[in-house]
Amino acid sequence: MGEQVNKTKKRGSINAFVIVFLVIVGCYILSLFISPGAFEREQLNGRTVVIANSYHVTDKIYLGPQAIFQAVPNGLVSSAGMMFLVMLVAGCIEVYKRTGALNKGVARILAKSERVGHEKVLVLIMIIFGALGGFLGWNEQIVPFIPIVLSLCLALGYDLMTGIACSAMIDMISFSFSPTSVYTVGISDEIAELPMFSGFLFRFILLCIADFIIILYVLRYARGVRSGKIQSLTADLDSDKFRVDYSQEMREPLTGGQSLSLLFFVVVFITAIAGVAKFGWSMNDLSACFLFTAIAAGFINRMAPNDIVNAICAGAKDGLVPALVIGLARGIQWILTASGIIDPIIYSISRPLKSLPGPVAAIAVMFVIAIFNGLITSGSAKAMALMPILIPLADLIGMTRQTMILAFQFGDGLTNSLWFTSGTLLIFLTIAGIPLKKWWKFVTPLITMLFVVCMIALIVATKIHYGPF
Repeated sequence: MGEQVNKTKKRGSINAFVIVFLVIVGCYILSLFISPGAFEREQLNGRTVVIANSYHVTDKIYLGPQAIFQAVPNGLVSSAGMMFLVMLVAGCIEVYKRTGALNKGVARILAKSERVGHEKVLVLIMIIFGALGGFLGWNEQIVPFIPIVLSLCLALGYDLMTGIACSAMIDMISFSFSPTSVYTVGISDEIAELPMFSGFLFRFILLCIADFIIILYVLRYARGVRSGKIQSLTADLDSDKFRVDYSQEMREPLTGGQSLSLLFFVVVFITAIAGVAKFGWSMNDLSACFLFTAIAAGFINRMAPNDIVNAICAGAKDGLVPALVIGLARGIQWILTASGIIDPIIYSISRPLKSLPGPVAAIAVMFVIAIFNGLITSGSAKAMALMPILIPLADLIGMTRQTMILAFQFGDGLTNSLWFTSGTLLIFLTIAGIPLKKWWKFVTPLITMLFVVCMIALIVATKIHYGPF
């Protein structure tokens, strides 16, 4: 009977790689039927942007069926920096595991949770990940930390869904309200000729409101699961690999080397955040930073050089699957670009928006971008492609450019937690082993509430002429 149940589960759960590959096939088929066209482009401060009102008919680009398979390696190449970052951070985490510092650090949190309360620990975790997504725009960068949070939440008496919700989910959704994300707000401000990260206060208030709603939503579910009043959505999933017995670590004190290496990790992590926010560090800079951290932690704890290398390689191996999901998902964007169908899709989207009044247009833009997000999940790629069209549209209908950027930001970010084409979402769910159906059941009511918040925010932004312009 048990074997039959397991077989049913396997048939009902579709691998993330299969989902993304099927989307690539779908995009290829779509490219065979969409009428050709293109916008002219120009260089703006080192970035290639679309020139508004420059759309024209072009010759049809027919790709052979081999393009379906070419999309995979091309996607891997174009996302190599992010993939290596995920793998090297995973290698760094593995070094910390083998030094014993990581498990003892988690054990200290568990010990303190008995005094301060389990829910306060969850709130602290959510504040941290909400800040990473809300101010830095980090998504894929947090991948190696997800198993740690899952393990901690299980040890606190919660479930896998709680672990993903208080880390990955709040990180992704906070990105939608970020006042300082260089990937969406920064690029959009530059194209719109607005002061960088202008309109900070309004976005910051919205971020606080959204995170407050998320925290209450997660705590309600987590409290119910722990008390048994709510049936866990992941009760039938295998969570054994994340369950760690910390009883021994709770009895043993941290050694001097372990304490120093944990402090060193915190310092390096803060340095990495500052590097991205203030000095424009690239993915390769971050990868080098965490590689240095792994080696330093190994030597601090007197690991042999061969043991350090073996730990990094083992961790990188664990990070390979999430990294490959990132690369494969980028293949969707490659085939859309190679077939030349992105511009016709953009043109079709922009035309009906021109006839709508201000508040309605802002809300319509949000939902149109949310739908378009299923094809191109990269926020920076959409900003560079769509902002040169949306900004003149805002001027034409009397909407402030800042409001248009806000509508774009909402539409780009919120559905990252819903679209099955989102490589980032698939990474997080693959790590936890949570099927999409269970995830949608959990997150859809929350996203619905937040869309209502976004609509109200856009109406307010339109009425107050959210600016500076």
